[in-house]
Amino acid sequence: MVMGENPRPDRYRVAMVLANSFAVRNTLQTPVLNELAARPDLEVVFLTPSPQDQERIHQAGADNLSWRLLHRPVEGVGLGYGGIMALAWRLCQRLVMRAARPWASFGNLVYRFNEIQGFVGHRQKKALSEVQRAREAKAGNYVDPWLGRPWPRSRLVLRLLHWFYYATWYSEPAVEAFLDAFRPHLLVLHHIQFESIRPYSTAARRRRLSTLGVVASWDQPTTKGPLCPGMARYVVQSHQMRGELQRWHGVDPGRVEVVGWPQMDYYRRPNLLRPRQEFLAELGLEPHRRLVLLGANSARLGAHEPGIAAHLARSLGRLAPAGDATLIVRPHPNDGQWPERFGQLHDPPRVVVLPAEWGRLDFLANLLHHAAVLLATGGTIHLDAVALDTCAVAIGFADGQGGERDGQVRRWYEMDHYQPVVKSGGVRLVSSFEELDQAVKTYLDDPTTDAEGRQRCRQEQLEPLDGQSSARLVNLIATEAQRAAGGRQHA
Repeated sequence: MVMGENPRPDRYRVAMVLANSFAVRNTLQTPVLNELAARPDLEVVFLTPSPQDQERIHQAGADNLSWRLLHRPVEGVGLGYGGIMALAWRLCQRLVMRAARPWASFGNLVYRFNEIQGFVGHRQKKALSEVQRAREAKAGNYVDPWLGRPWPRSRLVLRLLHWFYYATWYSEPAVEAFLDAFRPHLLVLHHIQFESIRPYSTAARRRRLSTLGVVASWDQPTTKGPLCPGMARYVVQSHQMRGELQRWHGVDPGRVEVVGWPQMDYYRRPNLLRPRQEFLAELGLEPHRRLVLLGANSARLGAHEPGIAAHLARSLGRLAPAGDATLIVRPHPNDGQWPERFGQLHDPPRVVVLPAEWGRLDFLANLLHHAAVLLATGGTIHLDAVALDTCAVAIGFADGQGGERDGQVRRWYEMDHYQPVVKSGGVRLVSSFEELDQAVKTYLDDPTTDAEGRQRCRQEQLEPLDGQSSARLVNLIATEAQRAAGGRQHA
């Protein structure tokens, strides 16, 4: 759809804002894309930060799906869109926003909200060095104390700044032009705690456009600050998250839909899990080999993990005396340094180091399914293992010396979203090389160990886990679009 084209009158129109790469992966690299492609009653425009996403949408082969660039969905539109009064208003708005930027930024809102709620992760990261805090800000974790000045724990100040930041007088002409041309029945905001969605939110509220808000991940209710206002309904992955929206954000649970994890739909797909002999042959291994999988983090967060991998490579023969165990090192997809960090350990069949790569969720599913145990430092991969009932170990130390480096890693599991996972008993937290070795040996000897804890963790964090999460989300989108359109098709 471009300026001047008329949207199809026989379809419900949906504008889906995927605010960052995380939201893009959770939508375009999951069955959600194909579910939307299979709905001829919906006309969906995806708005994403990267032109590369257009090709993936095109590959779906559906004429009801199209793409626009998030920050400029319509080309050639300047500040004067809407007339002289609109131009004057926008110029005034930008002067006001520039003057208010030091104390009314998005980072200021996030800092104040997390400070008032007293979230553990926020408190921990405030104590980081200035360089580390700046690095956290790039990941959306605003923890520099200057952001909260003055009166960082004042709820009144937070309310005023929240109102000011999301005031409906704020507008971006390209976004306004897109909404005027496309005239969606429903706006879907994926990641409603992210700066880039503001022009869409304010424009939608000014037009009284129905908006569905997707909370992008299990950690975000307790890490990413306040929710964007104006949502008709909210979408979350788990019952745990619905409770967190009620407790921390004051959302009526009746307005929150639990759909499950779309990216985990693959784990319930027929014929996804391949025969063990076939899959291990792809790894160059014999079918009797037992796999100990190290799911590594990025170089920034997993600086200690090459030491963990080297220790496991040395000790695996002692932990599995039969000599039938293989350490599989799976680098983080974003780890461009993986050859230097892990490559020297590659020694099949004793140690297999895989290349870092995105996608291939089917390959990851088979890795986890055929592994005897997963070891990882934080991250969603623990929940992926639990989804497939694979034993999971949380690495809670860096070098085993009990110093500050160990403490930094250990504190990740004290964060609000991770505490329930550890308490469920579905993921075993270890704090030393000795505890790590004991956990690996226990799980190799008896893979049913902690099965009840994994079941409890699935119920709290992952259900519904039936392979239908993507379908539920798309059905909800269709229902909300139809409701917003008044139950009938119209242009």
